[in-house]
Amino acid sequence: MQKITIFLMVFIPFSLFAALTDYKVATWNLQGALAQSENKWNVNVRQLVSGAGAVDILMVQEAGSAPETAIDTGRIIPSPGIPVRELRWNLGSNSRPQQLFIYFARLDVFAGRVNLAIVSRQRADEIIVLPPPTTASRPIIGIRIGGDAFFTAHALANRGVDSPAIINSVFDFFRNSQRPDIQATNWMIAGDFNREPDILRRSIETPARNNTAVLSPSAPTQRSGGTLDYAVVGNAIAFTTPPLRAGLLFGERVTQISSDHYPVGFFLPPPGEPR
Repeated sequence: MQKITIFLMVFIPFSLFAALTDYKVATWNLQGALAQSENKWNVNVRQLVSGAGAVDILMVQEAGSAPETAIDTGRIIPSPGIPVRELRWNLGSNSRPQQLFIYFARLDVFAGRVNLAIVSRQRADEIIVLPPPTTASRPIIGIRIGGDAFFTAHALANRGVDSPAIINSVFDFFRNSQRPDIQATNWMIAGDFNREPDILRRSIETPARNNTAVLSPSAPTQRSGGTLDYAVVGNAIAFTTPPLRAGLLFGERVTQISSDHYPVGFFLPPPGEPR
């Protein structure tokens, strides 16, 4: 009897093997409000996500209103009670499009100031909407691309008392997943934590404390002198601190007066420098 051998070739998307270090990520408290936010999106946000030095993913707090040129994709996002939309934002032209995706959570219907957003070069495989971790908190909005997830968060103004709860909420979401691949997701929460990074480090409870690291710049992120804008990275089951640095993105933004927060980026150190 002749034996027939069948070769099965399986193509696995590259994004499944990606790591947090494969993305240029930034966070910025836009301090958007009403009509002013349209100009901030079209000038300041645009500078961060396009051109030389552009980031792949930008987390935005106090996002104001989404840019008028962004078009709703109609994607259904399961987020009961928390309105989240996926928008397509073309920074190019019809003949030479440069498509970005905006994930926009309208939390402040009237002033529009404390809305949250994520701008991404890649379309999200999953949009994650976590309810407020405390009764006074804001929701937590995230996107997952392959094996990596990115969240935008804005802790309460009274010294960020809910910032440890934000970390625990994201950690528990992945740890309690029934899917092993989701449990193993690398994740980053970037935003305005409204407290100094050392204070947040000490206040994170175990087991999240043993599976996270805080990435913060050495310089203040707010004009008043506080370091409030930074990132927390983690993995619920197998955490290794990624060799990322945090730094202010002065060169990526022309109009420094548009917000009293500075944009903060997370990136690999230049070749030849220690990691």
